[in-house]
Amino acid sequence: MSQKIDWCKKWDDGTIPWDKGQSSPALVKLLNEHSELLPTKGIGLVPGCGSGYDVVLLATQDRHITGLDMSSTCINLCNEKLGNGDGKYDFLCDDFYKYKIPEGGYDLVYDYTFLCAMPPHMRPAWGARMSEIIKPGGTLVALMFPLIEKESQPPFTLSVDM
Repeated sequence: MSQKIDWCKKWDDGTIPWDKGQSSPALVKLLNEHSELLPTKGIGLVPGCGSGYDVVLLATQDRHITGLDMSSTCINLCNEKLGNGDGKYDFLCDDFYKYKIPEGGYDLVYDYTFLCAMPPHMRPAWGARMSEIIKPGGTLVALMFPLIEKESQPPFTLSVDM
């Protein structure tokens, strides 16, 4: 899939205003108040993982999490700063739409700002790919942000009806 946004250049230039230096407050709240909604074992994916904060937060001894991003600069920074958490997580530089899915698929996929970073014409491909990579009975957590029209994009406006 092609998109006009050069995410690699943004990382190379350090133009990453979405990086708040910590995990998503919504994910922290989910884990603190509703962790029973997430699988406790298996493998998970955080596409568009950015600086890897959510990867580290989701990873446990029984739930291996992979952070995926198409920017080698991003993934190199994650590996340098975060390592592999004693095997609880790893970081992969690849294209979400083309990379090799682990056999059987993922038990958990966490999408914080990945979908909203995709131009609207890419949404059907996002949905198709999610259905390919999440195993039957697996869990997708996708935060629907932003829900209001914005002039500057990305992020691209989403809707609850999606």
